[in-house]
Amino acid sequence: MRTEPDLRLTGTAYVDGQELQCRECGNDRSLEIHKDGFREVWPAWICCLSCGCGESSEVLTNGLVDAALEARTGRKRPEDSDTFVAEWRGIVWTGEIFPELLLGDALVAVKALGGQISKDTKAWTRAKKKEAKARAKAAAGAVTAPVKEKAGAAKKAAKQQASGAAAAAKATALTTAWTLQTGGAGPTTAAKPKRQRCTVKGCRGGMVTLSTKLHSTTGKTREVKIPCAACHRSG
Repeated sequence: MRTEPDLRLTGTAYVDGQELQCRECGNDRSLEIHKDGFREVWPAWICCLSCGCGESSEVLTNGLVDAALEARTGRKRPEDSDTFVAEWRGIVWTGEIFPELLLGDALVAVKALGGQISKDTKAWTRAKKKEAKARAKAAAGAVTAPVKEKAGAAKKAAKQQASGAAAAAKATALTTAWTLQTGGAGPTTAAKPKRQRCTVKGCRGGMVTLSTKLHSTTGKTREVKIPCAACHRSG
């Protein structure tokens, strides 16, 4: 069983300008490099963190791994990258080493976490306040709704009563004015006396129809209407 890797790479590394990849899956961004044996010229062991396969490298040697460890820049601040440009026996290897945790990284993480917690706390507090406000509004509505309903009904009844009183007052005023002007003669729509029917035979509407040959140009009997002398209603 192999020990901890001598180098854990992140991103793509290049050996003489060629990408360093896993021979099985082609992964080039997460590889672990182990020195294998004690001689510098022996091939290093490459382990792929993507597919889990391992193999002896055809381009990397133990000596090149030592050169990369000596050339690494290291990190002093959280924003720094740990990179290297190593050369061994004419072979150039460049890449970036997976960053080791610094105290500054922990502080940045704590600060970021604290900011997120603060945002979550504020959001939770706002949600709770909104929920409490909604409950209070609903409770207040349950109490005030019947009162408003009763007040509205009372206002409507008062309005109807006032309207009825105004109509009654108007009617009383008109009646009083009519009484003062007519002396209590009553309304002008009093029924007229029924007209008496004339008793003269043949009288219809004040005209009496007679059958006579007088003044007939043909000598035949004709009907002539003359005014009734009894009722004098012709007209």
